[in-house]
Amino acid sequence: MLGLKIHTLPKLNKPTMIAALPDMGNVAGIGMDFLVKKLKAKLFAEIYAFWPPAVSYEQGLIKYDQSSYKFHYLQKENIVFFSGEFNPSDPRRLYELCYEVVGMAKKLKVSTLYSIGAILRQPSPAEPKLFAAATTPKHLNLLKKRNLELLNTQGQITGFNGLVLGIAKEKQLDSICILGEIDNPNIIQPRSAKLILAKLLQVLELGPLDMKELEEEEKRKQFMEQQMSYMNGLAKRDNQPGIA
Repeated sequence: MLGLKIHTLPKLNKPTMIAALPDMGNVAGIGMDFLVKKLKAKLFAEIYAFWPPAVSYEQGLIKYDQSSYKFHYLQKENIVFFSGEFNPSDPRRLYELCYEVVGMAKKLKVSTLYSIGAILRQPSPAEPKLFAAATTPKHLNLLKKRNLELLNTQGQITGFNGLVLGIAKEKQLDSICILGEIDNPNIIQPRSAKLILAKLLQVLELGPLDMKELEEEEKRKQFMEQQMSYMNGLAKRDNQPGIA
C-alpha cells in the first residue's frame, strides 16, 4: 500500500484537479512545477513514493530522504494540483498511485480532472500542435470550442498521465487530457509545456501567466541543441577517410 499523509484537507467547492507526472521531454513535469510555484499553491497532502531505492551518507552518518508525490491547492481559484518527481515504471505501483489520486479527487468532490503530457511527432520547424481527448462527449464539445484538435486516430496514452484518465472514468469522474507535440523525448521541451499551459488556463477561464521563465528555458535548450549539432558536424568531418 502507498503511504498517504493528509496534512490538512482543504474546504473547496467542487474543485478542478490538474494531475500529471514527468513524461517524454519532461513536458508534464515542467508544466506542473511551473503552475505550483508560479501560483504559490499550498501543500495539503503527500503520497510517499518508493524512491530513491538507496540511502546516502556523509562523514559516516546515514541520511534518508524518501521522495513523495504532492497535493497542492488554491483556495480562491478552487483548484487542486497533483505532481511528483517521477512516473512509476512498475504497473502495480502505477495503478495504486492512480487509484490513490482519483480517491483524493472523489474525497474533495472534484468536478473534472485534467492531465497534461507529450505526444511524439516527426522533427519539424513548425510550432508544436496541441491535441486533446476526454472521457465524455460533453467535454469533447468544450475542447472543440477552445480550438483544440481531438485525438481522432487510435492509439495509447501511456504512464500516469494516461492511466489516471481511465481510472477516473471507471470511478465516474469526468476527465480531460491536453497533449503537446515534441520531436525528441530525450530533451526537455519547455515550448510544448508553455503552449499546453496557455491553452489549459484558457480552458479553465483563468487569467494568463507570465511565462518568461519557460521562454528562457527554451532559448537555453535551443542553444544547447545548436552546440550539439555543431560538435556532431565536427566529429563527422574529422572521421572522414583520408585520400592516399
